[in-house]
Amino acid sequence: MADLKKVFAPKEKSMGVTMVPVMLGSMVLKFTLPMQIIDKINKSYDKRLSELPAHNTELAGKIAEEKLVDDLMTDDMKGLFVGCFQQYLKSIQKPWWGISLSTAWINEMRAGEYNPFHYHVSELTDLGLSSVLVLKRPTTYGTEFSNEDDQTNGFLEFVGGNQDPLGLSQFRVDAQVGDFFIFPYTMLHGVYPFRETDEVRRTLSYNCDLLKPKIIDYVYPNGQESKDKLAKDAKVELLQTNIH
Repeated sequence: MADLKKVFAPKEKSMGVTMVPVMLGSMVLKFTLPMQIIDKINKSYDKRLSELPAHNTELAGKIAEEKLVDDLMTDDMKGLFVGCFQQYLKSIQKPWWGISLSTAWINEMRAGEYNPFHYHVSELTDLGLSSVLVLKRPTTYGTEFSNEDDQTNGFLEFVGGNQDPLGLSQFRVDAQVGDFFIFPYTMLHGVYPFRETDEVRRTLSYNCDLLKPKIIDYVYPNGQESKDKLAKDAKVELLQTNIH
């Protein structure tokens, strides 16, 4: 039997063992966004909070303050989010999908509130990417009721469809300010409640529909005029740099 210590010990390049993990199935891609963007979104939200429409009836969350924030998104912000969505598509080797930014909203989560496990849908397509950007995080999520070594309070969790004993079916994370997660519409995800604090957990989510450019050209064959009509009908913004 081989001596594993010798096999995996550092050696000359010609003798070394390398490792490249290959994960199959749906992927969650994490970015870290600059604090300048986080601060800009927070300041804009706080300034315009009173005029933002409630979005609770369209969401699964058991959260009192859920606001639609499409109007807060500047061109620079949209460009950043589009770049991240494009990188996700490149990472899964499917860069040809047309990107269409859909709805953006902010959840202001307080102690005792929670977001049950759910997935996202769109009026325009069954395929898309959703996201979670952490804007604020309480300094504490409070003491756990039990098993303190296995923390859950305030954590974000993703659930995949693979229940294989050797597969990774769940991913629970203490998401920090600036963390930005992108994942498919169909991936179940949720946020556990927290306690013993008056601070809020603020997150922004942005949905991104995925469209095949040829389908758009087939349904609306009159070029840019048709694409503008599609965007208006579907209440989304088609990014012309990605729709050919």
